[in-house]
Amino acid sequence: MSSRTVNFKRRHQVWPPLLLLAAGWVLRPLEPRLLGPGDVPRLAAAGGIPVAVLGGMRSAAAGAYWLRANLAWERQDPVETRVWLERTVAADERPLYFWLNAARMIAHDFPAWRLTADAPLALRQRVEREQAEAALAWLDTGVRRRGPAAGLYLEMADLRLRVLGDREGAARLFRLAAEQPGAPWQAARLHAEMLRLLGRPAEALAWLRQILPGLPADDPAARREVVVQRIAELERLTGG
Repeated sequence: MSSRTVNFKRRHQVWPPLLLLAAGWVLRPLEPRLLGPGDVPRLAAAGGIPVAVLGGMRSAAAGAYWLRANLAWERQDPVETRVWLERTVAADERPLYFWLNAARMIAHDFPAWRLTADAPLALRQRVEREQAEAALAWLDTGVRRRGPAAGLYLEMADLRLRVLGDREGAARLFRLAAEQPGAPWQAARLHAEMLRLLGRPAEALAWLRQILPGLPADDPAARREVVVQRIAELERLTGG
């Protein structure tokens, strides 16, 4: 495995501008009636409204706010975009899509909007780090509010590694990702790779030996043969 295998999709998906514009005009009269952050718990506590209906109301409100966030994104307005992103997850914190794509906006689009083409390298690096930290804080909030998910930890690991150059932090986050239900197989391999790059081959070897029994031989995505090969390499390196 090479560190080049750390290759997560960094682009977020946006709605076509004309569709967003039309949706914005349609939804504008409805905004006063959309749910606020605390409305669903209050309605549930009041009783009389089925939980499924409340969940649908949350989804509708969040979808409307997400459309407004994308309209602000089209205008390259970081302040307004952030406001609508916050309202989106306040209305419905459940969809992973909101958290991940918002983090990509914050980490990768906001710096471009803040910087001119001729910005000095030092300034560019500082702004990129600031926005990466802001995106990490956003994702950490996602972990606390919607619950842990492999996707959140993988996105955090990508930022730690690619933008901040923090291999130690990335290693920790790859492991957290690997430990989540339904995690992609590559999360465990990337944790081992980070340990190797950190000069801790014995830990990488122990980790790969631990995960090997759970890797199915008939699933190409598990890449069991790659893990077996890496174990052999680490055994030669460590004498273990």
